[in-house]
Amino acid sequence: MNKKIFWGLTAGLTLVVMVAVAEPVPPTFEFVPSLWVAGLSGSGTLHGQDVKYDRSTGDLWEHLEAGGSLAGKVVWNGWALGGQLDGYQLSTDALTVNGTPLAGQMDTDLIFGELAAGRVFPGWKEGQTFTLALGFRYARIANDLDAHGTGSFHHRQDRWDPMIILWPSLPLLASKVQGLSLTPAFSIGGGGDSKLVYELFPQVRYQVTPHLVARAGYRAIGYRAKHSADELKFTLAGFIVGLGVTF
Repeated sequence: MNKKIFWGLTAGLTLVVMVAVAEPVPPTFEFVPSLWVAGLSGSGTLHGQDVKYDRSTGDLWEHLEAGGSLAGKVVWNGWALGGQLDGYQLSTDALTVNGTPLAGQMDTDLIFGELAAGRVFPGWKEGQTFTLALGFRYARIANDLDAHGTGSFHHRQDRWDPMIILWPSLPLLASKVQGLSLTPAFSIGGGGDSKLVYELFPQVRYQVTPHLVARAGYRAIGYRAKHSADELKFTLAGFIVGLGVTF
């Protein structure tokens, strides 16, 4: 990622934090660890080999070695600062190399990190808010490919990309259920180390108690990237559930 873009975003996020902290209104915090049962599919070129891979959500319980997510958000005086960290190790034997299905395996290690800050705007109904944020996403993508007949390869990429993010919050069944809301997240970015980065994350949030919150939804992250002669296109998508705290 261009250093000017990175440091510009960092300075902007720092300025937002400094302005908000100076206000007397106390902030609200939320931290939610989650389990994300996601399937990995995509294609790419690794060391001159054209590779396609697919691991559906239904097969994931057998092939997901480790996975988890932690999201955090601070809101105060009309400003918001949010971040998320994801880490996964996945394996798939559903491989096509150079157009031919082959016996073998590809192990993938994924780490995603996101940090963004923005302004909270009121909606057209009571309780609605829309947060428009700017930030950046980091991705570490490591692949180990072992396909019979083509040999073994290892490839790792570290990527930084700017993002624009929308965080709506829309109360659901407000007259019947208190604390239930639709809180999706939509983001798009790229132009740093990747051609395109996006996230589609429809989810429902439920305030169980004043300090306990539950979230559930369907999350998809996609990447389109190129590094030297290697190309990578993939989508990681599946159901996500979490239970956290707010104060």
